[in-house]
Amino acid sequence: MNEIPSKTPTSSRVVYQNPWITIHEDQTITPDGQTGIYGYMRSRDSVMVTVLDEDNRVFLLRAFRYPSNSWGWELPGGGGDGEQLLDASKRELEEETGIRADSWELLGTDYVCNGLMTERMATYLARGHRTDGEREISDETFAGERFFTLDEVDELILNGGINDCQTMTGLHHLKVWLKHQTA
Repeated sequence: MNEIPSKTPTSSRVVYQNPWITIHEDQTITPDGQTGIYGYMRSRDSVMVTVLDEDNRVFLLRAFRYPSNSWGWELPGGGGDGEQLLDASKRELEEETGIRADSWELLGTDYVCNGLMTERMATYLARGHRTDGEREISDETFAGERFFTLDEVDELILNGGINDCQTMTGLHHLKVWLKHQTA
């Protein structure tokens, strides 16, 4: 199905840039001739890792996030840094947790916020984990980590303990994968 874009850019300018993001402001025109502006952010793709243990529990970190000034339980993950996304997943998992895994499987890829950003996120499943990796000293703030049952994860989502949509998306991919394993 060939759909006509609702807006076509007529010009674009960078309004802000740093090593991680670039903010664009585009002048646009619709098929019926209406003009407007559209602001969006270009950023590197990202990864989330669902570490599943032999009891089908999932590993979460408790993290503080500066932009939202909030704490929440999250899947390990981060920026792709221009790497292959599987390599980025392995690196991010080890840097944040010291965990390495023997088995990796792509569960899905999604736009993080397709009305505002170009970033796509890959969710990987890591199994056969061990804790022999090296953690990176980071400016990110983590305070707690552990494996949770899926019922505990649901409770965290219901009570606001998980407040990150990327984590919720990764957990959804995991639940769909688990459902198909038992079907």
